[in-house]
Order: sequence, then structure tokens, then C-alpha cells
Amino acid sequence: MKKLLLLLVGLTLMVVLAACSSPEEDEVLDYHNAMVDEINPKLEQVDGLYTKIETVATDEEALEVYDNELLPLLTEIKEYYESQSLEHDVAKDYHSLHIELANAMYDAVEKEREFVEAFLDTTKSEEDLLALETELVELNTIAAEKDKAVTDHWESLREEYDFIEEEE
Repeated sequence: MKKLLLLLVGLTLMVVLAACSSPEEDEVLDYHNAMVDEINPKLEQVDGLYTKIETVATDEEALEVYDNELLPLLTEIKEYYESQSLEHDVAKDYHSLHIELANAMYDAVEKEREFVEAFLDTTKSEEDLLALETELVELNTIAAEKDKAVTDHWESLREEYDFIEEEE
């Protein structure tokens, strides 16, 4: 009987605690969890495609990976974010940071592809290549800053709402 009473008290407490969450909290957590499920596997594919680019036999094959696999995959990521519709400002703010990051990643990878193509073009001067490299470094820096902003924002949301991260 005592165990049953403890179980009922525990379940009641869980229901009360669950009822205490706000719609904003629920939306941002649902958004984050859906994003993790949808985007993280794609980011793992991006890593795999960079490995593929490093191991292809020719630079032309690397360009094909950029054109036929990597950039389309990044487009899918951007489209996923663009398809999201959120109601609450806290989720919208987090979402806008993800959109900025996805766009910055795409721009950086697109510039990488352009750099590889220019490197293969014998008519390109060293100045042209250095200018592209400078642009690429800038875009990679922007992407890294956007990534940090997303991470920092998520950390602040975790603290504010007492979210607990679980490893799968």
C-alpha cells in the first residue's frame, strides 16, 4: 500500500511538473528535438562527403561531389529550416539563428567549390586565387561565429528552462 501511495504521489508530481511548462518552452524544445532528429544525420553526411572529397582521384571528381551531393544536401538543410513555422518568439529567435547558420554554411561551401574550380583553371592568376581564399576564410569565420551563436543560445535556453540533454 505504501508503495502504491508513493507511486501515485510520484505520478501526480510528474503531471504537475509537466503542466508547469509553458507553451513557449514546449515549442522551443519540440523544435530543438525535431531539428536534432532531422539535421544532425545530414550534418554527419556532410562530414562524410568532405572525407569523400579528400579521397577522390581527381579534382574534377571533387567538383562533382560538391555539385551533386554536398551543395544539394546543404540546400535540403536550408529548405528544412525555411519550412518551419513557429508561433512563439523564443522559438522564432532560436530558429532564425539556425537559418543564419545554414545560410552561412552554404555560402562557405559554395565558395570552397568556387575556389577548387578556380584552382583548376589555368587562366586564374595567383591574385585571383588569393582573393578567393580571403573570401573563403571570411565566410568560414562567419559560419563559425553563427555556429557559436546557435550553441550559446541553446545553452542559455537549457539554463532558462532547465532542459536536460540526453545522449542517444
